Amino acid sequence: MGLDCADFYDAELRRHNEALRAALRVGPRDRVLDIGCGAGLTSREAARIAVDGGVLGVDVSAPMLEIARRRSAEEGLRNVVFEQGDAQRHLFPAAGFDLSISRFGVMFFADPAAAFANIARAMRPGARLVWMVWQGQDRNEWSTAIRQAL
Repeated sequence: MGLDCADFYDAELRRHNEALRAALRVGPRDRVLDIGCGAGLTSREAARIAVDGGVLGVDVSAPMLEIARRRSAEEGLRNVVFEQGDAQRHLFPAAGFDLSISRFGVMFFADPAAAFANIARAMRPGARLVWMVWQGQDRNEWSTAIRQAL
């Protein structure tokens, strides 16, 4: 995916991102894990708040991570790191995070049980999970409207 696709994706999800941002409650010392970070918008937003903490953004897409790294460098963010990996198997530091965030990134695991167990090992006791996912197709007006129109 190129730069234009990343911009389009972020623009398309702008209203959803506002709701996610309101729910995150990132603290200045939080260590944040962003699952399926894509071009890093949510990671960068968390890094701007977690100034005495840090953010690890993980995604399977090398091209998206290149965009995330470039944009973080352009913004002068030094407390965010991006790694290519699959959350089902990625070697996260044990109990290394206070908050796990994801904007539509935790819905596509081939083995959800393995992925969620791996993420759980990376979270410290009392850590928070704030994940945005689509509901089932029957509860999404846009999905049923498209199906009906076709």
